[in-house]
Amino acid sequence: MTWRLSLRVYGALLLAMFVWGLSFLAVKDVVGTIPVFSLLLARFAIAALLLGLLAWRRKELWLPARDLLALAGLSLLSPVGYFLFETYGVSMTQASHASILIAIIPIAVYLIAFGRRQEPATWRKSIGILLAFGGVLLIVLSAPGEEGASLIGDVLVLGAVLCAALRTTLIKDVLRRVSPVQLTFYQFFFSLFIFGPLAATSGFSWLRVMTPLLWAEVLFLGVVCSAAAFLALHYALKHISATRVSVSANLVPIVTLFAEIVLFGVSLTSIKLVGALLTVTGVVLTQLRASPRTPRAIPGGG
Repeated sequence: MTWRLSLRVYGALLLAMFVWGLSFLAVKDVVGTIPVFSLLLARFAIAALLLGLLAWRRKELWLPARDLLALAGLSLLSPVGYFLFETYGVSMTQASHASILIAIIPIAVYLIAFGRRQEPATWRKSIGILLAFGGVLLIVLSAPGEEGASLIGDVLVLGAVLCAALRTTLIKDVLRRVSPVQLTFYQFFFSLFIFGPLAATSGFSWLRVMTPLLWAEVLFLGVVCSAAAFLALHYALKHISATRVSVSANLVPIVTLFAEIVLFGVSLTSIKLVGALLTVTGVVLTQLRASPRTPRAIPGGG
């Protein structure tokens, strides 16, 4: 990659991670009023509408049946499978358990990508992934413990991990045939056929108590956190390896942590600071280019 392309790719990736770090604050506020599946339907419908208009303007709406089936299958993994497993899993186990398990996604992506010969295993990537995971683990364990852990809840969260890891590695193949705009649009479009009926079971009484601030947060989640951030993620995946992209996701809790410090006065303990530094170090290690003597990944890797 040229330095200009690298700047665009990593800029898009960091933008997605930054936005998703802020999204947790918006979701935490909104779900007190809007049922979970109604919120998912609303944000994904907004994203699908905007991306559909963009795809139409760029004459990218039409795809052959083979690619549509592939995108429908990917949408079952995420957002459908991921959010269903995560939502029910988090409701049945400790939040700290869920956070630790979700942080395993880069490890799962690395192992699957290596198994599918999408990219080689290197000591630098392995150490970087473990450092990033250890940093997230430190941040999570620095919070007070919570009651309510359960094996079935943990297993459901692991289901979300598997969905996310499989989708991330499979996307590399699909992006050879479709554009990031097409991929992002159809993943949200197909998910509406699942989240629509689920949202209907919650009713629509929440519409009567919506405030301008809540509507603004829903728009933020739909336009910025769903449409723009996923489009940026898929653009990055088209140019760099699945492992590099997935490890960068460990920056999300760091952004959330510092946003809470700035906006809500949450204290920054020494353990949290060490955890943040470990995570950033691990992410940087995985992004460093291999030396000329290091075996290169097969086409499709980064």
